[in-house]
Amino acid sequence: MARTWTDRIAAAYLLLVAAIVVIQNQHVEHWLVVSSLHLLLAGAILALHRLPASSPKLIRFLRDWYPVPMFGLMFKEVEFLAAQIGDWSLTGRIQALERQIFGAWPAEYLSDALAWVPLSEFLHLSYISYLLFMPVVGGIWYATGRREAFDELILLFTATMAISYTIFILWPVDSPYYLLDPPGEPLAGHLFYELVHFVSDRGGARGGAFPSAHTSVACLVWLVAWTRDRRLAYFLTPLAAGILVATIYGRFHYVVDVVAGIALAVAVFAAHRWVTKPPGPSQNGGG
Repeated sequence: MARTWTDRIAAAYLLLVAAIVVIQNQHVEHWLVVSSLHLLLAGAILALHRLPASSPKLIRFLRDWYPVPMFGLMFKEVEFLAAQIGDWSLTGRIQALERQIFGAWPAEYLSDALAWVPLSEFLHLSYISYLLFMPVVGGIWYATGRREAFDELILLFTATMAISYTIFILWPVDSPYYLLDPPGEPLAGHLFYELVHFVSDRGGARGGAFPSAHTSVACLVWLVAWTRDRRLAYFLTPLAAGILVATIYGRFHYVVDVVAGIALAVAVFAAHRWVTKPPGPSQNGGG
């Protein structure tokens, strides 16, 4: 059942983006190619879903894992589409809200107030570890035959990314990463600081700030692990907590982005648990 809904949500996201591109075709470069590719990919997902369980192992592996590389590869598309059809007004509202609450964006001053290299390196290590949360946690459960936990994780990841990417495209928010200078000395020049900035310079997507995908995925993986594999959740806790702080410390996100990312993860997780909750005992009247 979880895999069925994963395929439906992934295909629905692709069809939605294709529809948005067609509707906004006057504003999207190569709109026919973009929309056609989305339709083809949606069709491929539905075809994968119909393959029998006796399919070759490689095909079954692709069927089970495709949402992780799909959304990873499509992240840059967010920047392409947001720049052409997005309403960027939410950026100013978030900035104004943070100044009203904090006096300034916390991303502007947190790394200066806590300019300690060991802290910076741990937080940047946590931030880059986000890329491994799904492959490692999902891989452990997949390799050990814990398919129910794996399928739940992939389903919730797909739902979270579909919601996030839709927001990124339609209501993009410009990250502090693109508006502020990066933290300087003494934090710059160290291993994990430089690694994060190397990856972010090449793999980031302008407009994909709200809600924070780092936050939502880290929280989502931790929530599933907490209910499925408590020891693994304990191991993930310092890294997940570090991600929440690093998003602001490294000037990648606003606080509002982080709060929204947590809220999205909790909402998706809670909605799934509510929908799949076994029915209670029937309340038949007794005599």
